[in-house]
Amino acid sequence: MMKKKLEQKLNYLGSSIKLTDFNTIERGLKYHLRFELGDPFENGTKKRVKQATKRAIELFENHIEESSKLYILIYDLNDEMFARTPNYIHGILNTEQIKHEDYNEKLALRYFDHETEIEWTKGKLTIYLADRNDIPYSKIFNGIANTEMGFEPTVHQLVYFFQPKSKKWFWMYDDRGCLMFSDEVSDLKENLNKFDSWIVETQRSEMEKQFA
Repeated sequence: MMKKKLEQKLNYLGSSIKLTDFNTIERGLKYHLRFELGDPFENGTKKRVKQATKRAIELFENHIEESSKLYILIYDLNDEMFARTPNYIHGILNTEQIKHEDYNEKLALRYFDHETEIEWTKGKLTIYLADRNDIPYSKIFNGIANTEMGFEPTVHQLVYFFQPKSKKWFWMYDDRGCLMFSDEVSDLKENLNKFDSWIVETQRSEMEKQFA
């Protein structure tokens, strides 16, 4: 089963990992960078969506090796507010080159670390496995950027990319920004230098401590 194999590859993060609660995974990730994507363009504009998409693509391609095998974790949380094209992402990933498995699960809603109560909701966890070059990630990033800007197609789901060989992760959360993670601080140093002007300034000092 794909899920069991993925769980085995996540053993390096510790025994508390639950695929149904991404917070348990994120807390185990060592180093990160957060980038601005849509600013300074106004909300609800094509220019903002275009820049957010372009930056996400460039950051992803610089972080994730071209020849690598990737897992994609997609969380459908039954959030209908922005789900104007709810099946779009699964449609573009439905190809012969991409393997996948679906699991109807109770999923943890994202919450802050200081909160003790976890809210769970019925949803679907889908795990995809493919070569980077077979993944239409530019369409995925464009859909994510569209979602809260009023354009279509939309990708309202939480979408995480994991490269098991290098233990790198990538997550574009919306038109505002994205996060990249790595187990090796040196992997992120190059991105910090190359995309310095895109770093989220309010968190710069916290991130730079990782390289001290």
